[in-house]
Amino acid sequence: MKISHIAAIFVATLLMSGCGGRKADDKPRADYSLSLGDSIEVMRTEIDSCNSAIASLKESQDIWLRDFTTIDNSREAAPYIIYSAFRDKYPPVTTSVMARLADNGQFEIVAALAGARFSSITVTAPDVSASSETVPPDQALNYMAGNLNTVLFTGPKADSIGRLISNNELNNISVTFVNNGPVKSWSIPDSYKKMLSATFRLYDAQRQINTLERRVPMLNKKINILREHLEKNNPKP
Repeated sequence: MKISHIAAIFVATLLMSGCGGRKADDKPRADYSLSLGDSIEVMRTEIDSCNSAIASLKESQDIWLRDFTTIDNSREAAPYIIYSAFRDKYPPVTTSVMARLADNGQFEIVAALAGARFSSITVTAPDVSASSETVPPDQALNYMAGNLNTVLFTGPKADSIGRLISNNELNNISVTFVNNGPVKSWSIPDSYKKMLSATFRLYDAQRQINTLERRVPMLNKKINILREHLEKNNPKP
């Protein structure tokens, strides 16, 4: 066999070997690209879902806000939003539990007890209960005026109480005033349950909107990162 023929066979073998190697490399690259594309589509779907939920929540929120009034009284520390039917019942003048939204949107429970001191509350519905934080007397969040002790509760535990009432509005719900042990129990009237539930629902809608609105740009950022990886994995010739 001539040398030229041998060289040609050798070159052909190298070419075949090289092509086979590239095909072997192409499959994991293609699989990776497919995986990236799938992830991008999943995130696009979640963004659409988030935007749809935001629009729905804002629509509901606009309707619910019609039942609320903003109170901006110079004699009080800051403005707040309260259920309109209860604007003349606040601040409380007798044993009761009310809710309002602070000017920053925070859910607040204002509990009042006539004739005794307390520092926390436990709210009980059928098969479930939730307790507040303990707020010691400080003449700011826990104060006595005449015969009435008024305490303001806020934070995650107050949110849990609001959610319990919202989820059990049609059930019997009672409040136990606590001061190193139970002091007195009060059965929440239907009108108060409605007010408490509506206030928490409005607060919770805004909180969900805030969470979703923060998530959308985060998802868009992740999509951009995945697109960069996709372009690097499929370089243009």
